[in-house]
Amino acid sequence: IDRDCELRLPAGEHATVRYVRHDLSGDEVRQHLANGKQPTRLALTWADRLSFVFTDTLEIKRLAFLDVLEDELQQQAGSADESFDASFALMAGEFSRLLPDLVAALGGEVDAG
Repeated sequence: IDRDCELRLPAGEHATVRYVRHDLSGDEVRQHLANGKQPTRLALTWADRLSFVFTDTLEIKRLAFLDVLEDELQQQAGSADESFDASFALMAGEFSRLLPDLVAALGGEVDAG
């Protein structure tokens, strides 16, 4: 869990609290949760390689490489086209490893049968 989140009261109430670059382990956040606010956006870091914001509608936003991946890209840097291709391939590879971990963290897939 990173340092950004949004908490909102459910059922039509628009009471919302947003934390940006804030320690989320404090009593203030716990009190909001105890009072019924639910997380609607949560910033996360996966495997020290990717950071992103995960929403209550299961969207992944603000997906970004962390320093480890940026260093790998710098080592492979060439022309602009080669750099784009390397960046895309690296992101696709990381994303393909992130998704199964995210699904597992959310309790796995539901069997429709």
